[in-house]
Amino acid sequence: MTKHTIVVGSGISGLTAALLLAKQGRQVTLVERLPHIGGFLNRFNRSGLRFDTGFHFTGGFDGILSDFLELLNLQDDVKPAPLQTEIFIADTDHRFKLPCNGLSGLTDTISSHFPQDAAAIRKYYTAEQEIIDATPIFNFKSFDKADFFSMMTQYDAVTLQEYMDSLELKSPELKAILPIMALCHGTPPVESDFPYHCRCSYNLESHLTAVQHGGDAFLSGFKREFAKYGVTIKTATTIKELKFSETSPTCTAAILSDETCMEIDDIYFAINPQSFIGLFPDSCLPARIKRRVKNLKPTCSFFTVCGCLDDGFQLENRLTFFLRDSDINQMLLPNATNYSTGIVTSNDPLNGRTTFTAFRTMFLEDAIAQCGGPFDGSYRHEQKYLEFKEKTTESILQDIAQTYPSLRGHLKVLNSASPLTSQRFSPPFGSAYGTRQTIGVSRLSGRLPVVNCHALGHHAHFPGILGCILGAYLACMTKS
Repeated sequence: MTKHTIVVGSGISGLTAALLLAKQGRQVTLVERLPHIGGFLNRFNRSGLRFDTGFHFTGGFDGILSDFLELLNLQDDVKPAPLQTEIFIADTDHRFKLPCNGLSGLTDTISSHFPQDAAAIRKYYTAEQEIIDATPIFNFKSFDKADFFSMMTQYDAVTLQEYMDSLELKSPELKAILPIMALCHGTPPVESDFPYHCRCSYNLESHLTAVQHGGDAFLSGFKREFAKYGVTIKTATTIKELKFSETSPTCTAAILSDETCMEIDDIYFAINPQSFIGLFPDSCLPARIKRRVKNLKPTCSFFTVCGCLDDGFQLENRLTFFLRDSDINQMLLPNATNYSTGIVTSNDPLNGRTTFTAFRTMFLEDAIAQCGGPFDGSYRHEQKYLEFKEKTTESILQDIAQTYPSLRGHLKVLNSASPLTSQRFSPPFGSAYGTRQTIGVSRLSGRLPVVNCHALGHHAHFPGILGCILGAYLACMTKS
């Protein structure tokens, strides 16, 4: 019987792993629970317009993302669509446009708004540059994995909040502006270590872009490469059971939900650890590993509203952070007393319409509480759930109108989705960014105690798709 390398989960991490392993000559089978591959990369149509499910923007086109795309042979598929970036702080009615030309440009621009804090601003971004210079992966083409795990900085035991406090900022708004990209990795400043935050922020601050045709661009390229390298795709399928050797800590076979039994060389899990840890008996995984997984904290999810502007109204391609006030922590913790709403506007090249996608930070547990759940079975037609969606959608439209008063009354809603919807794509919590990177507690990644079983997931050095690609790369390059 032929032995297979199985990749479980087909978000960007699983797609990357499957392709890298297939290019090494392995017989790869990609297993996906949903009827189609791609996870949050998938897009959908409403009124002839295309919208992203969960992937909206990235950084790194001026560096490491382009290197990864070349490695995966996706460089002709995935093209940047640059975004302007701005912050709107509602309680002060102040708006700040941020340049995307590197840390020096940010330093100068923000200092011009807050000259009384110029020295502290320069100190913050100087420290960020020190951390980036000490991180080998940012120079990918000369990257040596042997250097990766030995890097240290003087900030490793410092939370982002502690570093911010040490700056003794005179302007309260800077407490939101400097760490704004925490909203793009999901770990609040009180929990995030400062180097992690800086590594995640750097590419987004330097070169924030959407992607032409969004997740479709990635998926079309991956499907072409899968056909070239013989990757087998099994959708609407899960791992039902794993078989283990009686003489060594090795997984020997996987039984799928369609009752197929596959002998395996290796298995890579590109899903939340809480979704696969139950497949391993206590004899294979120490109790400490299971406790660690149980204690991992999810990042927030989103309530999302998609739509378009009325004819005659347009906005440039832009990401706007709408903040109720300057307390980022209260936007990224469960039972939050506050929220932020990200607003991405984009001009559709086919018909000239401006679309918008607005996503408000919200935890699954908070959404369930607000709409009167939990529900038995389907929730979509429950009256309390429909009322919750209508109320939240209207509130998000008010955020957009407060940010752009000229658009009030000219926003057409075409779709909305709650964290309960996100849970279908990212079980068990609908998390936008996987688990929180709490200081002193690392995500579960790399080889498990079962020697041919591996956890992929999001790597701590980059946000979004970059972190997922890096996590897959580091796990799979050891098998080349």
